[in-house]
Amino acid sequence: TAKAPRGAEASVAPPADAPAALTDGVVLAVGTANRAKLDSVASAAERMFSAHSVRAFPADSGVSAQPMSVAETMDGALNRAQGALAAAAEAGGGAEFGVGIEGGLEQIGSRWFEAGWVCVVRKADGATGFGSCGRYEVAGAIVRRLQEGEELCEVMDDLSGKSDVRSGLGMMGVVTNGLLPRAECYTHGLLFAFARFLSDARYWAP
Repeated sequence: TAKAPRGAEASVAPPADAPAALTDGVVLAVGTANRAKLDSVASAAERMFSAHSVRAFPADSGVSAQPMSVAETMDGALNRAQGALAAAAEAGGGAEFGVGIEGGLEQIGSRWFEAGWVCVVRKADGATGFGSCGRYEVAGAIVRRLQEGEELCEVMDDLSGKSDVRSGLGMMGVVTNGLLPRAECYTHGLLFAFARFLSDARYWAP
């Protein structure tokens, strides 16, 4: 699997109470080659770690190309995180965390919403953390095209007249007229997914 190093040492300090083990040269293996997703991981890492390296290891989601439920989307994120960790180990570099990001839809009542789900897997013990970005509503006409077999990225390229929207603004950036691009949205989900590894264990008792 091709490895595309990305990211660098952060210029900002982590939270004062962050575990010491998480502040020194953390390597994150990310299961994608998508620019917006990688940029979101780099942005989140700069806020969490004093030094880090973000490396791309494209991994299969193991779910449909267009997930249509939260459960399926979360499974896709988990599979990507695990696949990235495995690919990093195979490449010989290794990583402390595997990160998977998967976008998908969910139906709430008669309305449909899209969100990006994030899974983080810690190599040391296999512990997982999940988080998501904020939801936004998807119009019925778009949902019908997805139900007929198209992917959201294809529909948005068609409607916007632009190419590869998913690697830039994403649908969330398009529908907010550029105010909230995909990478910025996903950063929130990443911070939530890493929360159990950054905060005191008392908050995560099973």
